[in-house]
Amino acid sequence: MSLERLEITPLSAILGEIITDKKTGYLTVVDRGTRKVLYWSLGEVIMVTSDAPEDSLADVLVRRELISAADGQKLAEADSQDLVRHFHEMELASAASRQSLLREWVSAVVIPLFSLTEGTAAFTADEPLEPEQRIFLSTPAVMLDGIRSITNGLILRRSLGDIKREIGMSGEAQYSLDRLPLHEPERKIAESLREPKTIEAFLKAFPGDSLLAAKMVIGMMALGVYSPVEATVRKEAIDEEQTMKDMMLLATLGSSDPRSLQAVSLARQLQQMDFYRFLDVPRAAIRAQIVSRAEEMKKKYDPGTYPAVVKDYLEIILRRIDEATHILTDAVRRAEYDKLLAASRRDDTVSVQQRLTRRSIAEQNFRKARELSITGDYWGAIVLLRQAVEYAPDHADAWYLLGTCLEQNPQWRREAIEAYQRALSLNPNFIDAMLSLGDLYKNQGLLSRALACYEDAIQIDPENATAKARLKNAGKAKK
Repeated sequence: MSLERLEITPLSAILGEIITDKKTGYLTVVDRGTRKVLYWSLGEVIMVTSDAPEDSLADVLVRRELISAADGQKLAEADSQDLVRHFHEMELASAASRQSLLREWVSAVVIPLFSLTEGTAAFTADEPLEPEQRIFLSTPAVMLDGIRSITNGLILRRSLGDIKREIGMSGEAQYSLDRLPLHEPERKIAESLREPKTIEAFLKAFPGDSLLAAKMVIGMMALGVYSPVEATVRKEAIDEEQTMKDMMLLATLGSSDPRSLQAVSLARQLQQMDFYRFLDVPRAAIRAQIVSRAEEMKKKYDPGTYPAVVKDYLEIILRRIDEATHILTDAVRRAEYDKLLAASRRDDTVSVQQRLTRRSIAEQNFRKARELSITGDYWGAIVLLRQAVEYAPDHADAWYLLGTCLEQNPQWRREAIEAYQRALSLNPNFIDAMLSLGDLYKNQGLLSRALACYEDAIQIDPENATAKARLKNAGKAKK
């Protein structure tokens, strides 16, 4: 269990740690005798309970005249962790309406917690709730609404932390910035962090919107989109075998060929150099500059102008030139590389080159797993996909495919539900994942949950024939 005082650590920072560390368990918040509990699964909020009568789901339903006082009393007496199941069994309205009502209820309970100036929060790691006990909720939406609701300047200041800290885009963000439910002014501010800078400098860039900018920093830090950039001391591993090889090569070349010695030295330093430093171009270099510089380097390190003994080193340099050019001359690939570069500055234990390699491995694993799943080799696909989502946790398609493979085995269906939910948290409009989740609920006899998924899919795409057919069939099965 971890214990925090809200006077010191505001709720947004506590929840940010749960989200970025993908924790599973429950967070208990106590404020002046009121106790609220937020349940989490892999960094996603899935349920909330409160001992305040006005916060109870039963009270909300009675006040809205959706149920009688007697039915409200029965619901209030039910196990707090089973509220979702009991609520769906009551069939008060359409499944989609019930889902919307549950989301509104959770938001109404959670959002006031962001403005607490005192209290205690304790997180306890535990097994996640069963799928039928969960609320299908957008964690980023709740977080952002909670942070938007903060009006107390002291809480905002505490939430920002040390404004002298340097922040940058995270290379391992769980949520993609372009898919977060941001208002247009918020999105412009959030996307403006092009390179690492201090929080103070970032806020000064928006003198007319400093309050909104502060909330965006808090929100993006909590969701892991921004991360601190900390200077670390790099510890170089010494490859004794390679060192001996280099010493023998240097002895062969002698001091009469400084050009070859320079090439060998460059090849040996490549792992410690990012693409910009390697090509010796500024971070803001345009495409023409990069192409021109790459051509200069190819001529400079042409193997035909060097002794044969350094051929292997020159091939390493030329491959790196091609790799750097391929990444930096494409806007999308370059933006992704810049994110990885910022992440490597934050955590030197994993270099930007290692991060690129991991991304590449994740994509290769995904493609191979897709082929294996077609042939029916689900176990082989699962092995590849588990590594893919570990290396690229924001790969919604990989999470979806993992779910489709996992549900082939009844013993793994709970994990399949979590994979589909993760895909939907990354891409809320992922209709295939929504339909698959609905099918899985239906097969488990959770027809109310299945109907909610199908109706959500139709709200996104009103003309989706598959969603309409499944909604109709599920409705007949329920009758």
